[in-house]
Amino acid sequence: MEVLKLKKPVMINGENKTEITYDLDSLTGADIELVYNQLKKKGITVGAVEIDTSYHMAIFAQAAGIDYEDVKRMNAKDCKNAVVAVRNFFIGDLEELSDETSSGVPEQE
Repeated sequence: MEVLKLKKPVMINGENKTEITYDLDSLTGADIELVYNQLKKKGITVGAVEIDTSYHMAIFAQAAGIDYEDVKRMNAKDCKNAVVAVRNFFIGDLEELSDETSSGVPEQE
């Protein structure tokens, strides 16, 4: 679990929040599919998932247990920080995988 400290409070479920706890590690493939389908129902087309801001906002909402609309109400810098957290979570994993497989030849002991 991680905590996003907000620069400006945001009203979520009738409470002024100054921080939001989220857990990207707990997400499953089902969560990712759910987020994608929810955005689709809202008429939001997801582009390249690695860089799509709306998709990352929705993933953050899912990881935090809040509504997508709550993330949209966040201050722009706070929203950007949420998007960056999600982007880094996924891209960091891709970079690690790339490092592990970059030689194309399995390491010998």
